[in-house]
Amino acid sequence: MSELLAVEVTPRAASRLRAGHPWVFAAEVHEAKEAQPGQVVRLVVHHRGGGHNLLGRAFYSPRSLIRLRLIDREGEPPDRDFWRARLRQALALREALRTPDTALRLVYSEADALPGLVVDRYADVLVVQFLCAGTEALREMFLDLLEELLHPRAIVERDDTHARELEGLPEKSGLVRGALDEPVEILEGGLRLRVDPRAGQKTGHYLDQRENRQAAAAYARGRCLDAFCYQGGFGLHLARGGAEEVLLLDQSEEALGAARQHAAQNELEVKTRAGNAFDVLRELQRAGEKFSVVVLDPPAFAKNRAALAGAVRGYKELNLRAMHLLEEGGTLITSSCSYHMLPERFEEVVQQAARDAGRRLQLLERRSASRDHPERPGFPEARYLKCLILRVL
Repeated sequence: MSELLAVEVTPRAASRLRAGHPWVFAAEVHEAKEAQPGQVVRLVVHHRGGGHNLLGRAFYSPRSLIRLRLIDREGEPPDRDFWRARLRQALALREALRTPDTALRLVYSEADALPGLVVDRYADVLVVQFLCAGTEALREMFLDLLEELLHPRAIVERDDTHARELEGLPEKSGLVRGALDEPVEILEGGLRLRVDPRAGQKTGHYLDQRENRQAAAAYARGRCLDAFCYQGGFGLHLARGGAEEVLLLDQSEEALGAARQHAAQNELEVKTRAGNAFDVLRELQRAGEKFSVVVLDPPAFAKNRAALAGAVRGYKELNLRAMHLLEEGGTLITSSCSYHMLPERFEEVVQQAARDAGRRLQLLERRSASRDHPERPGFPEARYLKCLILRVL
């Protein structure tokens, strides 16, 4: 087995790697002219006594700001058996969750020590993403291993994401193994839902909010409003939990059509309204409408650090309007999936909205992504989803 090419990184990068962070950025890499896109290299750092210390093995991406993604701290080139063992380790975690839900994230990139690889399961269909040059280079091997370990009916690739562009990789999507002619039926928290892995948002469904949606059912009562509901989201679980009335709000009439189909499929009654959430919340407030539960699950407002100020204004406005709509003692379930909106800052914004609305808050639950989206300590970039459940007085 040939020795891996050595790439030297700065002491600052070495310190961060030792603390648990798996990335090295472009400015932290000394010359690596011989390294090829997707190549596995050895990471080394110069030490004062002369020579170099080995930090581990990593994927190299010459076009990406994230120049190196740590694989592990050993030094030999990883082979097929190595990657099979890594996949088995990731699958073992999901098996241990013992959930009856049939849609889960099976592989979560760096959190599962499989950098740049995402695998979601929808019943007997897999959806894969190869998000860095390293996993793209091993694409066919990973597809073969997934077939060997899981025997799916079909595998769909959803590499139609901006992350690929940042790696200098083309965006693409479509069926890559097996056959799939129609949407897939999944089970989530007792609900039967139809998901199209080929065309839906993200990989077909918002799996990261799966457990938060089910937790919301415990707060179902009276009139409930689910803003940014997509295809039913939180609202269907509130309806199943015993809410007297559920209003689903989304800008997409197509998404609302799917939500109505999901409601009918599960023998639930919901109302739907299409429109911009900011505008509709204002209209409902002017009309004097009141709700027992309001859910806010907007898309990411801060795609980068420069957009954070605008995101703060957006989150504050939404939460302010929601609090005006809540009856005394009502429940606000509010989320942010903007990484640059740190958890402490998000809570500050919600509290500022409460002060402006003249309301007092009680924090009931502080939640994050579902357990099939594990976090990697020392890697704050993975902590993007925040979900707060609050009582509003």
